[in-house]
Amino acid sequence: MASVSILKKPIYVDFDRRRQIVFNLNTEILIRQQGAGESSLWSTIGERENPKTGAVERMLDVNLENLRLYLWATLQPDAASHDEQLTLEDVGALLTRRKWVTRAVLAITEALSQYYGDDPAGETNAPAVSA
Repeated sequence: MASVSILKKPIYVDFDRRRQIVFNLNTEILIRQQGAGESSLWSTIGERENPKTGAVERMLDVNLENLRLYLWATLQPDAASHDEQLTLEDVGALLTRRKWVTRAVLAITEALSQYYGDDPAGETNAPAVSA
């Protein structure tokens, strides 16, 4: 059986040190195991009417508890490579500046996009099953 290599751009964040964000099947499983139910990165905080289209759209905000969960799960490979044991509380304590929260959201969003995003032209996959 041939081995398939998919090259993805590494994603790094700088907190206490440069750390790599990794989102793969193991990450998804960690999130589902630790999430105990709903673990969406985004929460609906209301609705608004789009002034251009008139359509009602959800207003979203980051779910901070789940952000910490996603960040914890995505940092596990990096932590293991540095012989670290990161708990959820450790990860929350890494974010000592509000701008670092934004940095984490952007990095995780990019990792999610790489994981769930478009495949190279010509490849087809079965549709994802929602949890």
